[in-house]
Amino acid sequence: MVVKTYFDKNNTIILNSFTNTGRNPVTELYYGGSDADQQFTRYLFFFDVTRLKAYYTGSTFPDITKFTHTLKMTNTGSLDKALLGQDTNTCINKERSTSFDLILFPITQFWEEGIGYDYEDCAYVAGQTALNVTPANWFSATTLSAWTQAGTFTGATSGITIATQHFSLGNENLEMNITGYVNGLLTGNTNNGLVLAYQQEYEELETEQYQYVGFFTRHTQSIYEPYVETTYSDYIHDDRHDFYLDKPNKLYLYVNLGGTPTNLDTLPSVVINDSEGNVFSAYTPSAVTQVTKGVYSIDIIVPTTNDNTPDMMFNDTWSGITINGINRPNITLDFALKDSMSWYNIGDNSYLPKKVGIVASGIQRGERIKRGDIRKVIIQTKIPYTVNQEQKVDNVEYRLYVKEGRNELTIIDYQPVEMANNHNYFLLDTLSFLPNTYYVDIRVTSNLEVSTLAEVLYFDITSLSELRYSQ
Repeated sequence: MVVKTYFDKNNTIILNSFTNTGRNPVTELYYGGSDADQQFTRYLFFFDVTRLKAYYTGSTFPDITKFTHTLKMTNTGSLDKALLGQDTNTCINKERSTSFDLILFPITQFWEEGIGYDYEDCAYVAGQTALNVTPANWFSATTLSAWTQAGTFTGATSGITIATQHFSLGNENLEMNITGYVNGLLTGNTNNGLVLAYQQEYEELETEQYQYVGFFTRHTQSIYEPYVETTYSDYIHDDRHDFYLDKPNKLYLYVNLGGTPTNLDTLPSVVINDSEGNVFSAYTPSAVTQVTKGVYSIDIIVPTTNDNTPDMMFNDTWSGITINGINRPNITLDFALKDSMSWYNIGDNSYLPKKVGIVASGIQRGERIKRGDIRKVIIQTKIPYTVNQEQKVDNVEYRLYVKEGRNELTIIDYQPVEMANNHNYFLLDTLSFLPNTYYVDIRVTSNLEVSTLAEVLYFDITSLSELRYSQ
């Protein structure tokens, strides 16, 4: 499951200015000018990790080392290459910058977003300006609190920089790996947000024109709203029904309480017995991995010997099963050994790719889903033009996207489909999706052939709004 965490507040502050721009749909990051006109800006933002922390502490994502957290922001210049190097034509003329570095560093105190919009008191031909000088701004974090250091931080940022990205053309989207920082928040570090800024050497430059790059903020009211994308790199691939000799396999235990995945109080132990009832191997709790909430696995290889031959039945007995302080009996499951020659295909045969038909369920085509639901999408791979004949394939992925005209904007790039014992599936956390129409593609890889089945599903995300946000 991919989780997107959107910003809860943001603001762009201007060097030595009381101006607040917290409600602007674009952050104007710029530097330059000369003498008394020299300026630069910094973008402040905050995102709450409470939901991510619940996934971590609840063992939906139990291993913090398998997280990847990526900050993603859409460049306002990425939509049209003709904007490269052009002037912004705002009241303060700025030139779209090229060849620069942006850095990210943490904020050390609480701050307010504010209600300002404009960056300067511009003389518009018609209409009124929306200039506001309430906090946060360069000097103040809140009405009663000044920044400990003006502009959130003054001095060299080399010791506190979390991430750096280089922009060659100036229209690249921002993608920064902030895994270490977010993992720190999940394990107890203080969260006051982050600052996106030009590297210090750029902030100090004098230029004839201000050098500018723009990104959409949380107030953009579009699919381009910035977010932190969290992926977890441990997927279920259960080999119980396709357990080949001489191959690394995985066996899983699924724990449910009243039909709901539930964690055991402690990790179980496992004993593998051969067809004669003899112990083949034993696993202590430290050798058992919790994959996700209520799901546990072991890694096992059974070599081909005179005693281990195809079609033999082995069994795995899981013990130490305790749920909410209640001890449960040992669980014994079984698996059949398959000939290793069916896995290690070495010889004069060249296998044809498997053709697959996809049946998806769990979401109806065109369904309207309330934002916040978590949906389990079941994927069945079948022999084409049949109803009940399944086609076993190991490499199935899904992609989620929205359409904008003839373009497809990827929301979740290809991710593996979970392959459990009795069904294949993936989870969609719809709180990660802004209201829109979403489409799902399924990609199958077999014997070097890659086949994409387009628009297997589509659905709408709707959102309830508070009264103060509804007009």
